[in-house]
Amino acid sequence: MTTAPDGGANNLDDLFEAYRATEFAAATAAGIGLNHAGVGPASARVVTAVEEAVRAMGRAPLAAFMELILPKMTAAREKLARMMGVPQEHLAFTRNTAHGLSLVADGLALEPGDNIVTAACEYPAVVYPWYAQKWRGIETRLVPLRADSTLHPDDFAAHMDDRTRVVALSWVQFGTGYRADMTEYAALAHRHGAILVADIIQGLGALPCDVTAWGADVAATSAYKWLMALPGMGALYVAPHVMERIHPVNIGAGSVVDPIRFDVTTFDLKPTVQRFEEGNPNALGLVALEAALGLLEEIGIDRIADRVLSLGAYAARALEEKGYEIVTPREAGRLHSPLVTFRHPTVANDAALEALKQAGVDAAVRGGNVRIAPHFYNNAADIATAVAALPAG
Repeated sequence: MTTAPDGGANNLDDLFEAYRATEFAAATAAGIGLNHAGVGPASARVVTAVEEAVRAMGRAPLAAFMELILPKMTAAREKLARMMGVPQEHLAFTRNTAHGLSLVADGLALEPGDNIVTAACEYPAVVYPWYAQKWRGIETRLVPLRADSTLHPDDFAAHMDDRTRVVALSWVQFGTGYRADMTEYAALAHRHGAILVADIIQGLGALPCDVTAWGADVAATSAYKWLMALPGMGALYVAPHVMERIHPVNIGAGSVVDPIRFDVTTFDLKPTVQRFEEGNPNALGLVALEAALGLLEEIGIDRIADRVLSLGAYAARALEEKGYEIVTPREAGRLHSPLVTFRHPTVANDAALEALKQAGVDAAVRGGNVRIAPHFYNNAADIATAVAALPAG
């Protein structure tokens, strides 16, 4: 019998169970959510914050916008910048990850014959913005996944030359759970005179993140996965030294230094990435994000990471005992990703997914593998139920 995850020296199980019972009672009543790499549930405080904002907008919309929404926007930016490890003045709000990456790809100064290098196993939002530059004569080169479901900087280097301008990469791969050492990839890009453009959505909110320490030049994310806010809300970081190379392809009143001057003949664009916040923000998305980030900060990202990785390790052991192959790469026998991806030699992925669904477990099939992604409020019983529901082959 597989041993359940250890609560640790301080035994935090009671703390996590308390959050489960208060913040995620609605989600856990509906089933077992193990798809935070897909869409995470809104906590009770997120739901309350959004409801209160809607009521305020219904009473006095302008006052609510000025006195509630804008302060929430400031607070959300401060909290998200801390979680990402970037200066808040260089963080802009977007609609989603693809929106942020497209702003960079469309605006980046590139010339015919330049190329970008990315992974063949990438999520489409990471690659499509660069494919869209084909009309400019830009080549997109794909690095294949290794047999052990990892990527390696050496393989990227083999695809790079003196015309490589961008390395585009996810911090955590959506289909395999491979977690990249972003410091290595940033150094590789910089040695070639290129920039590192990172998609951090599959780790942010589950793992400690420090984009500045990595040396990443650009980082984009959305709010609806591990952050557990709402869809339609994202963020984009662009390092100051890269901003001068990105032409603003969409601007509006929010893009300028003095947006209430209302002068169409003379204006100055904001000097940072916030020039891409061209119009009214996603008010409810910001309110939800601020509340969701508050919850994660309250618990602490280190505690969250320990919990998520512990549950993942427990799941991996139980799955292997049942005859499933763990695809998520391990170092020294330890998963270092919040995603647990797996498959069976004789059980089809769709059959495994259907069995999980019938047991009330929300999971996914991605990249040729079954994928579960527990968060801090999940527990060993959730994992045990999921594994028990899977066909043994």
